[in-house]
Amino acid sequence: MDMKQSSGDLQSRLKTRKLLGVGECEDGSVPLSKISQILGSDDHYIMNMPAGLRLWQVTTAVVFTSVSLLCIFFPVTIFNMLFSSECGNDAVLPLRLFGAAIICLALLFWSSVKSLSRYIIRWTLLAEVLYLSLQVTVIWFTLWDTHHLSFPSLLVLVTMAMAIIISLYFYSILAGITFKTLLRGRALFADFTQHDKCD
Repeated sequence: MDMKQSSGDLQSRLKTRKLLGVGECEDGSVPLSKISQILGSDDHYIMNMPAGLRLWQVTTAVVFTSVSLLCIFFPVTIFNMLFSSECGNDAVLPLRLFGAAIICLALLFWSSVKSLSRYIIRWTLLAEVLYLSLQVTVIWFTLWDTHHLSFPSLLVLVTMAMAIIISLYFYSILAGITFKTLLRGRALFADFTQHDKCD
């Protein structure tokens, strides 16, 4: 009888903790309670963002916006600076289309600047890392094949590589990825379900 009562008390306490959102996740964050989920409130008042994250988000959004506008309005200048060769008429339209695509990413980054959801911020950082990684790969092989390596193009590649590292740093903090978790075999694109329960 006592065992049944203690088991019932334990289940009751667990249900109460789950309902009220008491306790912490593995990464130290406080989970949303069922009540706050129903009412639509958020836990941003008790959640701390990494230092410098907002500044990095604004910087990224400004850079992507600037690059997109330059590609749309000054495609020849961008091409000549990057590839150190004369831009043909055939390259103007693709560069402007590229600028139009980049401005869509810029709008995505601007929308995440004021976001209070770690889930949204993580995915924008991951999108930035994926885009910049592909961009660096494409530019490097293009410059290598055309033998147009120059100081401005190398500077662009180094800047992109630094942006990838910074974005990965903030992403790892928000996703709770540490050196120990990597040693346990958790990949960068790990399942988010456990962490997102705490968002």
